[in-house]
Amino acid sequence: MANSPRRLLMVVHSEYPVGEPRVRRQAEAAAAADWRVEVLALATEGRPSVEECCGVTVRRTRVRRVRSMTMTGLLSEYGRFFWAAATRCVRAPRYDVVVIANPPDFLVYAPLAQRLRGARVILDVHDLMTDLFAVRLGAGPSDPRYRLLGWLERLCARYADRVMTVHAPYAQEISRRSAGRVQATVVMNSADDALFPARTEAPSGACLFFYHGSLFERYGVLDLLEAFTAVRSEVGDARLWLAGDGDARADLLREMERQGLGDSVWISDGMLPAEEIRELLPQAHIGVIPNQPNDLNKYALSTKLFEYVATGVPVVCAGLSTLRAHFADDELLFYQPGNVEDLADKLLWAAQHPDAMRERAERASALYTTEYSWPRQKAVFLDLLSSCLR
Repeated sequence: MANSPRRLLMVVHSEYPVGEPRVRRQAEAAAAADWRVEVLALATEGRPSVEECCGVTVRRTRVRRVRSMTMTGLLSEYGRFFWAAATRCVRAPRYDVVVIANPPDFLVYAPLAQRLRGARVILDVHDLMTDLFAVRLGAGPSDPRYRLLGWLERLCARYADRVMTVHAPYAQEISRRSAGRVQATVVMNSADDALFPARTEAPSGACLFFYHGSLFERYGVLDLLEAFTAVRSEVGDARLWLAGDGDARADLLREMERQGLGDSVWISDGMLPAEEIRELLPQAHIGVIPNQPNDLNKYALSTKLFEYVATGVPVVCAGLSTLRAHFADDELLFYQPGNVEDLADKLLWAAQHPDAMRERAERASALYTTEYSWPRQKAVFLDLLSSCLR
C-alpha cells in the first residue's frame, strides 16, 4: 500500500536503551521521521521482552551479556544472538531497511530472509572488528587470526547494501581495506542535543573529575584512577566519579580499597541511562578521556567526549590521532597517551586553572555546534535511510 509506514529494524548486540546511545539516537530519529522502528537487542535485567521506548518497539532476545568471558564464550554468545536475529527476520513481516550495528560484523548475514524479500541492509561500523579483536587476542598482522578477521571484515562490508561509520578516519580506513570497493557514510557519534543541552552555570564546590561509559582497561580507567590518586592530596577534597560498567570494574574496586580512597571515588552500580548521565554531567568540573594507545583506540572518537563538549564540561584527553584530528590544543587539554604521570600533571593543572579550562570548553562547544552536532548528523542518517528506498 502506498500509505503504509516504512519499516526499519535495528539489530544491536547490546542492551537497549542503556547500552548503545548511538543506536538509540538513530532509532528515535527515525521514529520521529515516521518510520516504524523496531530494535532487536540483548536481554536486560528487569525489563520486559517487548516494550515501547520513545516511539520505538524494543524486542529483547533471551541472550544475556556475560562480562569477563573467554573468547570461546563470547563467540558462543555472538552465535546465539545471530540465531535470534535470523529467526526474527524469518518470522517478521518485511522490513524496508535493516541496520546492523557491529560488532560482530557477521551479524550482517542474519537478515538474509529479509534481504531476499527486498529489504536493504546497512552495516553500521562502530568499531573496526579486526582491530577490536586483535587487541583482545593480542594478535598482530602476522597472526593467522588477524588475517582471518581482516578477510571477514572485508567480506561483511562488501555484502551490505550500505555501510556507515562514526567518523572520517574510519571511513577512510574502510575504503583502504576494501581496496576502494566500500565507501562508508559518516554519521558521527554526536550527543543528543535534547538530552545534553549546554549547562547555564559552572559547578561549585570541590573539583569533580568525571568519566562515564565502558569500564575496560583499554579505555584507561585504571590509569585514570592511578592519576587521580596521585593528585588527590594536592587538590583539596577532589572527587572522581566513574559512571559505567565493564570488565575492569572489579579491579577498580580492589584498587580503591588498597589505596584507601573511601568516599573520594564513586563507581555506579552498572551502566546508567542517558537521562541519569544528563543529571550528573553538569556537576562535573573536568571530564576525562583516558584511552590507552593501541590499534583500536587510535581511531576512537567517543560519544562521551561530545557529551562533555555539548554540556560545556572542560576535557582532559589522551592525545591520540583521531581525537587531535577533531579538536585543537586550545579546545581540549591533551596529555601523552598511556603516560599516567603526564595524565596526573594535566589533571592537576586543569584543577588549578579553572578559567583557562573554561575558555577551552567554550571554544570546543562552538566548534561542536557548527561541525559535529546531532541535528547535522541526524539529517545524514535519515537521508541514508531514504536512499535505500530509491
